[in-house]
Amino acid sequence: MKHHLTKFATLIGLTLMLILQACNLSTPGGETPVPIPTATTTQVQETQGLCANPLFPVKLGATWTYSGTGSTAGDYSFTDTITDVREDGFTLTSQFDDLTRTQEWACKPEGLAALTFGGGAAGGIFANGIQMDLNTSNVQGVNLPKTVNAGDQWPYSLDFEGDMQLSGTQANAQGTATFTFTAIGQESVTVPAGTFDAMKIHADMVLDMQLSLSGITTPVTFASPTDLWFASGVGWVKATSTGELMGSSFNETIELQSYNIP
Repeated sequence: MKHHLTKFATLIGLTLMLILQACNLSTPGGETPVPIPTATTTQVQETQGLCANPLFPVKLGATWTYSGTGSTAGDYSFTDTITDVREDGFTLTSQFDDLTRTQEWACKPEGLAALTFGGGAAGGIFANGIQMDLNTSNVQGVNLPKTVNAGDQWPYSLDFEGDMQLSGTQANAQGTATFTFTAIGQESVTVPAGTFDAMKIHADMVLDMQLSLSGITTPVTFASPTDLWFASGVGWVKATSTGELMGSSFNETIELQSYNIP
C-alpha cells in the first residue's frame, strides 16, 4: 500500500504540472526552441471578423519567443506560432526543446477561447517519458474578450478527463479547470523584446480533479494566481505566477524575447 501511495503522490504532482504546462501557466524545461515552418503565401495572412483581437494578433505565421525562470522544472524557452487560421478559430503551436504542443482556439463574438489543453480535441502531452492524453469538453466563457477595459471581469472554464502513464503506471484524471480574469489597467512593461504599454490582467485559476490509480481515488485541488500583460498589436508579453507544487513553492516569470507578426 505504501508503494502505491508513493506513486500516487508523484502522479498527482506530475499531473498538476502537466496540466499547468498545457494552460501556459507553467512550462517544461528546454532552452533552445526549434523553428516551426512559416505559413505558405497562398494562405490568408490578415485576420478579420471573429478572430480579430487588439490584444492578440491572430495572423497566420505570427511567432512569439519566450523565456521563463523560477519554474519547478527549471529555466526554459519556447516559441509560439499561429499555424492555421479559420473563420471561427485558429491553431497555436508551441515548440520547446523536446516537446511540441498544439492548442486549438475558437473565435467567438465575445472573444477568444482555448478549446483544448494541447494536441487537438484529445490533447496529448509527451515529456520525459510521461504521456498524458486529455479530452476537454464543456468550454465556457473566453480567455480574452473582444475588448478589455480596466475593471472588467470574466470567467472561463472547461472540463477534462484523460489517462496518464509514467514508467508503465497508468492513472486516470478528471475534473474542471476554472479561471476568473480581472483587467487591472494599463502599465508600462519592459521585457527583452522591448518596452510596451500593456493591459495587466489578473487570473485566479482553480483545478478541481479526481485522480485514480490502482483502485485508489483521491480529490485534488490546486490554485495559482497569475498576472499577465498584453500589448495592443503585439500580444502576450509577460506573465508571473506563484504557487506550490509537490511541496515546493514557485515564483515564475515568463517574458517575451522576440516576435514577428506578418
